[in-house]
Amino acid sequence: MHILIAADQEATETLAASLTQGGYEVKVCFPEELVREVEAQPPNLVIIQADARQAPDLVQRVKAAVRDLPVIMALPAFSDTDAARALEAGVDEYLFPPYNAPEVLARVGVVLRLARDRRLLVSSREEFNRLFQETGQPLFVCDRGAGSCKLNQALRRLLNYIGQDDFLRLPLTLEDLFYGPEDAALFKELSLKAGDVSHVKLRLKNQEGAPVPVLLKDLVPRGAPSPEMVGFQVQPVGQLSPLKKALQGLVEHFIPSARDWLALLQLTPLLGGRYEKVKKLGQGSFGEVWLVVDTEALGQERHYVAKIPFSRAANAKFRKEAAICQRLAPHPGVVGLVDTLEDDGKLILIQEYVDGQTLGELLGEELPRPLVERIILQLIDVVAHAHRNRIIHRDIKPNNIIIKPEGTLKLLDFGAAKILREKDVSATVVGSRPFMAPEQIMGKSERRSDIWAIGVLMYLLYTGELPFYSVVEKLLIDQILEQEPPPPREINPEIPPALEAVILNCLKKDVEERYNNAIALRDDLLRHYPHYGTSGGRWPWIH
Repeated sequence: MHILIAADQEATETLAASLTQGGYEVKVCFPEELVREVEAQPPNLVIIQADARQAPDLVQRVKAAVRDLPVIMALPAFSDTDAARALEAGVDEYLFPPYNAPEVLARVGVVLRLARDRRLLVSSREEFNRLFQETGQPLFVCDRGAGSCKLNQALRRLLNYIGQDDFLRLPLTLEDLFYGPEDAALFKELSLKAGDVSHVKLRLKNQEGAPVPVLLKDLVPRGAPSPEMVGFQVQPVGQLSPLKKALQGLVEHFIPSARDWLALLQLTPLLGGRYEKVKKLGQGSFGEVWLVVDTEALGQERHYVAKIPFSRAANAKFRKEAAICQRLAPHPGVVGLVDTLEDDGKLILIQEYVDGQTLGELLGEELPRPLVERIILQLIDVVAHAHRNRIIHRDIKPNNIIIKPEGTLKLLDFGAAKILREKDVSATVVGSRPFMAPEQIMGKSERRSDIWAIGVLMYLLYTGELPFYSVVEKLLIDQILEQEPPPPREINPEIPPALEAVILNCLKKDVEERYNNAIALRDDLLRHYPHYGTSGGRWPWIH
């Protein structure tokens, strides 16, 4: 097996050694040479070890050079955002250091096996026909005009056609196979896009005329085994009943020869009957966050983020977050709420998927001063919008701020936010310690607690250091409550005095001495520097 690694980092040696140890022939090239190498001698697998931001372009070019060539992304370090971006770009798997040889070989082996099975399935008409009938996965093929469909044995079993009198009527027409005219019409559209269809929900019709919801996935790319033929894999959707789960375990343990029947028990659960989980992005105290795909939509804009509570007890908290998102919409700095749904008694939020990096990830590199200004001004603007709507965020920190590739900022996670009503103080301790104001530590959050957090971020962006920090939590709290921060100009003398004054005003321990809200902060900043955060502003123009 020939594996091509595109990389320009020393960590490649460890990865290459793991693969060589497993008996693979490995060749390393620079990323800019990747497409040329692939075209000259197509490998069995490509591993790209580069900045995740390069992934979409590199993967697209590799796939264009050799269709269906499996690609693995080797991330420099694990990051939910980078992993999601790589999978979104079309990679088959990802790796990250340390490159443990058994794990690397296992993941590579699975990807190569899946690629080999797919190639066998479409290599020739004879091989296709044999595997089409013998595979345990429900499949069907049809002519490109979608006039009639041929079902394999697994799909016949799924639709209860085995042993039925009208079994001889196969192949089926679209009207026979699909439950309703809207399903048949959508499939006709999909049949013309063979090679581009992934996880679209449709309803098939079983022998009794009942609907069988499934996901369709491309099986046969254009031109193989015949330009006139297209094929699809069917994934049944739904939740297994306890009885079927028990049956699945018994079949797998006691009757290995009957494992083909297990394909009929491999149901794909959909959130709310619509959204399929793609990749877990993270989790918090109350729930987890998933990248999901809308199986009822077509086109590129099908991916969203699902926030799923661990238990029904968190429904009230999630309902409050949904109300806050609706109250703040629409605003370019707020993640849009797409849908709310109930699944297994739990309230799930479906939100806009934002492609970008968190500010926490960007802090590892030196940011251009114009970008720093844009980030600060956009953050102030979205917090000002929240304050106008009587909402305090209470957890402003780098990992809750995402920057899109073009520089647009989104403030994430209003799960800790609070709607202010008769009183302006929240008697709850929430937030992240290094960014918490003194009154917030004491359990008395208010608007000006968000101002403190903005001040901490401004201090960090202009000096590269936090105004208060200790690995010992008790010492950190004492610093925030008792000590004054070092003046920013002592760390970075290039900071103008007026800008330093703005930052320190945000960090006044007495809330009455801080800006009253984010609107006042923005107005004062722009009064000193009218072009702050605009394309006309260039560091050090504010001197």
